[in-house]
Formats: sequence, structure tokens, C-alpha cells
Amino acid sequence: MGRLNTKDLEYFINLTQLKNFSKVAQKFGVSQPTITFALQRLENELNAKLIIRHRAQRRLVITESGQQLLEHATDIMLHYQWLQREILAGHQKKLSLGLPPIIENNYFPRIAKRLKEQKLLDKIQTMEYGSKTTLEALQTGEVDLALLGSIDPLSNEEIITEEFDRQPFVIYVARTHPLAHQKTVSFADLKAEDFVLFKDGFVHNQAFNLLAKRSHFRPHVVFRSNGIHSLINLIADGVGIGFLTATIKTKRSDVVRLELRDPDAPSFVTNIAYRRSHVFNKLQQQILDSIRETLITNKYDGC
Repeated sequence: MGRLNTKDLEYFINLTQLKNFSKVAQKFGVSQPTITFALQRLENELNAKLIIRHRAQRRLVITESGQQLLEHATDIMLHYQWLQREILAGHQKKLSLGLPPIIENNYFPRIAKRLKEQKLLDKIQTMEYGSKTTLEALQTGEVDLALLGSIDPLSNEEIITEEFDRQPFVIYVARTHPLAHQKTVSFADLKAEDFVLFKDGFVHNQAFNLLAKRSHFRPHVVFRSNGIHSLINLIADGVGIGFLTATIKTKRSDVVRLELRDPDAPSFVTNIAYRRSHVFNKLQQQILDSIRETLITNKYDGC
């Protein structure tokens, strides 16, 4: 493995995907022999046939050894991309932070205050997407650190998580809605209701679908949005009822929050998350310690 180079691995990965030497060469702007020689170097280094060319049928077959290399090469290239981004972030004296909107609205103000006091606030770059999308960005190395919501502990060995809060999911209805006089409701009782929900990428949808499956009905979703305030407005106007986390709090008098009675209802678990392989430089470690101190050591008591 000592003589393998990342470019040869990159060519090989694309060759297994496109299954055409000319297309791979065109994609990278090189000659077709360049791809052929790269494959030959890999096969010579590993002493194994990786790809078989059936010229008559104009197709490529990946051998068992090729499949083994593909699995490891994909991991190698991913870690190499992480390395490149981490070194670049170190040069730029920045930390990229994945920050889902709900967590940003309810937890970040206190974090920002502390970071500003420590003159670190301008050292972070934030990416605001739902927790599901943010996790994907963390896994690909697009962000160095993330604050994530989940309903189950993450099973990815590459990711370290530190839980800092846990809140139930609740139902929001308009003040004029027939359910508004109740304090609690079972999810199964919402079968006939119209829902307004978050778009894809939010962990809420995972919890919502789980409860719907357990309650044996397919909910009617009339609208989806990425905005918390937009959903609250739709709920208040009676367009539909909402499925949100209790983390979201509003002082509006035209909406009412109902607790779910379901004993097995999932919770919205919030975590600090980062890659196990990430080596935090001094500045990034200061930011992580500051966030950890704000959310965990001094236990956050909600907004």
C-alpha cells in the first residue's frame, strides 16, 4: 500500500461507477491511457486483477479484489478529504459549525454570547440545515462540529456525540381548534387531522413517521416548510396542526400546545457531535470547550 496514490484511487472509484475508461478520462480532463496506467499501477501494487474488460461486450466487471479495494478506497478518499478541509480550516483560523434552525433559535443565543465574550464568535462559520442534513455534512467533512437533534443514539462509529438536552415532541393547534381545550392527546386520535410539517432533512419527520406507523394510519400533510415561524403562523391560521419539539416555545396566544400521551413516543435528543478522527487545533478546541461549557457543564435550562 505504500506506493498507492490518491489520484489512482480516485480514478479507480470513478471507473467502477462509470464503467468506461473514456468517460473517466473525460471527467478528469486526462488521456485514456492515463486511466489505464493508473489501473495497472494499482493491480501491480496489489498483485491482483481488479477489473476485467470484456471488449466484445463493451463492459467492465469488477472482481472480488476490486470490490475489496473499492470499499477501502472510498474510506481512504473520504478521510483524505477530511484532512484537506481540516488543514484548510486550520490555516483560515476558523471552525465550521452545523446548526439546525431549531437548535439555532433555542440554544445558540447563549452560546453566541459566551463565544463573543471570549472573542471567538467571529471564528465560526455556520451552516443552517435540518439535523438529518447536518449529520450528512458532518460525515462528509463539510462541517467540523455540529449541534444535532436525533430520536435515537447515533450508531455511527465515526461520530462522537455528547448529549446536552432531551425534550418530548408535542402537538400545536390553533386556539380555535376543537382540541385546544385539551392538555394532552394521543397520536392515534389525530388520524383525521391535516398537518403542516418541516421539509425533508429534519429529524421531526423521522419521529412523526414512527408514531404514524405505530398508530396504523397515514397522516394527511397539507404543507411543508423549513421555517419555524412559518409553521406557527400556518397553525395559528388553522391551515393544519403541527408536530414540533417542546424545545420550540412561543408566547403567542393564538396557538395551544398539547402533550402527547403515547408512552413510547420518541424524544428530541440534542447533541454536540464531531468526527472521531478530527484533530481540533488550538482555536477549534477553545470553541468546542466553550460550547461544551455552555451546554453541558452549566446545564442548559431551556429557552
